[in-house]
Amino acid sequence: MRLKEIIDPIKEDLEAFEKEFKAILKSDVFLIDKVVHYLISHRGKRLRPVLVLLVSRLQPSAAQPVNGAGENTPAREDGRVAAGAISRENGQNGFDDKRLKAAAILELLHTATLVHDDVVDDSYRRRGFPTINSIWKNKISVLIGDYLFSKSLSAMLHLGDLKTFSIISRTAERMSQGELLQVERSRDYWMEEEIYFRLIGDKTAALLAAACQLGALAGGQSDAEIESLGEFGEKVGIAFQIRDDILDLLGEESRTGKPIGNDIRENKITLPLLHALKQAERREAKAVIRLIRRGGSRRSRKSDYRDIVNFIERHGGVTYAMQTAQRFTNEAITLLDPYEESPFKISVVNLVRFITSREH
Repeated sequence: MRLKEIIDPIKEDLEAFEKEFKAILKSDVFLIDKVVHYLISHRGKRLRPVLVLLVSRLQPSAAQPVNGAGENTPAREDGRVAAGAISRENGQNGFDDKRLKAAAILELLHTATLVHDDVVDDSYRRRGFPTINSIWKNKISVLIGDYLFSKSLSAMLHLGDLKTFSIISRTAERMSQGELLQVERSRDYWMEEEIYFRLIGDKTAALLAAACQLGALAGGQSDAEIESLGEFGEKVGIAFQIRDDILDLLGEESRTGKPIGNDIRENKITLPLLHALKQAERREAKAVIRLIRRGGSRRSRKSDYRDIVNFIERHGGVTYAMQTAQRFTNEAITLLDPYEESPFKISVVNLVRFITSREH
């Protein structure tokens, strides 16, 4: 299924979100507007705001409530959790405003981290286009990233909800820890899988978990439902990152928008590589590690990358990673069982399958 079909139930929400997002970023400083316009023109699939908006529309089922649901949220006459509780309190416009603000907060935070990541990683292309730091250099990139963070904070103030601050502050903390842990363990080819999953959980999955939590919060769901949907987003994020690991090995640059084998050249540990090294004989594994370590140097040969990929495939690294991503995907979808069948739930499930089996 194509992404355009998946987002059809929230098409109007997304149009309103785009207006909200652009309005938040508006500035009277010419340089800011110029860089922001470039960023908006080359944004990705908007997966995180889409997830926020879809999750905010989920309705808990009366037949199978989430454990603890209803403790902090008013019940409807039929006994089900009132997913529209905020709507009654603030009116429908206020309810929709919370959805849009929540989606904008996530997109601002995500975009800011991408701008800063490109500086940290010395990246010069993203999604097939030059990065901000390759056009305006690092100083402007860092300052624009800071500007986006500040706008995210301003949007949180407008929401006026302490739970939102708690979710975002914890997410920002986790993402920073994940980046630093990646730097610390960049050449630890024998790390335990537990460390790998913590790394990608903090670096990637935390933001998708936050998207689902904010969506649930904006939809007026209970604390138990917010926590459960956060776990759902965490599992989706882990599957998403494992898929990214696979695409770095087997994808096509014309489709992924970034150089294939970039993770290997930057000595980043991926699940396919980690598994293959543990399955191989020690001598062969050490020989491959030597190839990886010289990947970014002048001593690197064109055949090195092909030899590394062949090694990973031969020792089951890609197959194992695919199976692991599928396991997390299935576990995530199971967490949606307590919600009513609806076009929104169908779209959430299809979105999960789309982003965890994507080709770019």
